[in-house]
Amino acid sequence: MENGSASIVIFGPFQLDLARRSLTRDKVEMPLGERALEVLCTLVTAGGEMVSKRDLVAKVWPGVTVEENNLQVQVYALRRALGEDGDARGYIRTVSGRGYRFVGDPPSAATPIIPQQNVRYARAADGVHLAYAITGEGPALVRAPLWMSHLEHDWKTSVWSGLLGALAESHALLRYDGRGTGLSDREVPISFKAAVDDLEAVIDAAGLERFALLGISQGVAVSLAFAARRPERVSKLVLAGGYARGALVCAPERIAAIEATKTLLRDGWGRDNPAFRQIFTSLGFPEATAAQMHELNELQRLSCSGEVAARIMDMQVHIDVTGELARIHCPTLVMHSRDDAWISAERSREIAREVAGAQFREIAGANHVVLPQSPQFPGYVRSILAFLAEGA
Repeated sequence: MENGSASIVIFGPFQLDLARRSLTRDKVEMPLGERALEVLCTLVTAGGEMVSKRDLVAKVWPGVTVEENNLQVQVYALRRALGEDGDARGYIRTVSGRGYRFVGDPPSAATPIIPQQNVRYARAADGVHLAYAITGEGPALVRAPLWMSHLEHDWKTSVWSGLLGALAESHALLRYDGRGTGLSDREVPISFKAAVDDLEAVIDAAGLERFALLGISQGVAVSLAFAARRPERVSKLVLAGGYARGALVCAPERIAAIEATKTLLRDGWGRDNPAFRQIFTSLGFPEATAAQMHELNELQRLSCSGEVAARIMDMQVHIDVTGELARIHCPTLVMHSRDDAWISAERSREIAREVAGAQFREIAGANHVVLPQSPQFPGYVRSILAFLAEGA
């Protein structure tokens, strides 16, 4: 880090003008919000010393009482602007439970920043080994498994790393690869009952008694079924882009199209030629960049075989947990992209109507998962963190 003048700080490709409150990269001004800039200026002027969360809040929001998650959102936005997906080698370092500090050594651009995580294994009732990892500190938050999941590769995809990093900033985030995917055992029986049982096996292995549960896409139905089965263990539910009824339960006449898709999955999912995976990705993430398309294509290939992908799909289309919804009484936040082509937003509205007291928030856009470059992303993250913080 160099000081070109009393008010100019240069670090890596960045130049921070403390007087003008502006940040440039390679002489191009960066579109960073006023509060995120104030966080950066406060940390930089501390000269490498830790600044407590309380002091940062007082500086950024003078005379105003705000929730701590507002600070977390600004730190997250700042890290994204600096090209950081975590703080293992970044400019902004977390001092666990206390605050943050600024370091001037620029992170390596050659290697993605991947938080340290120790992969462990839980044993399911039928002997299947399930890989899980916990990142961050704070209240427990468990992410139910996704169709495409890989504990290590998830962090290398900007589609997921941004959200995961923001959540791990204030929570002990437990993620696991569902059976047949990622680092869990691959060639195994697939069923919805087993998927719900596996969630309990993982949290038991991790020693969690009570936790918030995050379900995204396929993970929504698993989360709903588990919350209905074990209400004493689930403190809150966050559900995004999912469903309580699978495609063939909603529209049995689609059987021919579903069977054709399963055939394509078996034949095209794991091939070196990504043509099929590209079609699949383009449908679910029409606004993704070319680099993100490549990341998602690779995640498909690495997450599981074509045969397992087809068997998971066969399970998904027959799911029906609507009978469980009335048994869920924990605070629930339901979110869905308005024009999601993979799963209609009506499927999430159905959940919100039937779960007592559930909040429903529709998000502008067509991506199955809200992308980090989307204008809606900061609000999406802020909504989740604020909901999780309520009453904590």
